[in-house]
Amino acid sequence: MAATRDLSKPIAGLVFVLGWGIGITLWSLAHLAPDATIGGLIVDVGILSVSLGFAAPFIKTQRWMVNAALLALGGLVLFVFGHFVHITVLVYMLRLLAPLLALLTPLYRLLDFRIFA
Repeated sequence: MAATRDLSKPIAGLVFVLGWGIGITLWSLAHLAPDATIGGLIVDVGILSVSLGFAAPFIKTQRWMVNAALLALGGLVLFVFGHFVHITVLVYMLRLLAPLLALLTPLYRLLDFRIFA
C-alpha cells in the first residue's frame, strides 16, 4: 500500500470556509429559483457543501478527503435523481444522512475509525 500524505491544515481550513460559504450562498439564493424542485435541489447542494466543509478539518489524509468529495458528488447525483424522478424518500434520507456523516467525522477521527477509507 502506498504511503498517504496527511491533509494540511490550510487546505482543510480552505475547504471548511469554501464549503460553508457556498452552502450559505446557495441557501440564500434558493428562494429565487423558478420552480420548487429546483429550489429544493439548490438547498440540497448547499447541505452537501456544508457537510463536506464541516468534515474537512477532521479528515486525516488527502486520500480520505478525495473519498469524502467523491461521496459528496455521489450524493449530488442521487439528489438530482431523487428530485427529478420525485423519489421523496431518497431525498429526505440523503438530507439526513449527509449531515449525520459529517457530524460523526470528529468522533471517527478520535476513535481512528475510517469511514472515508
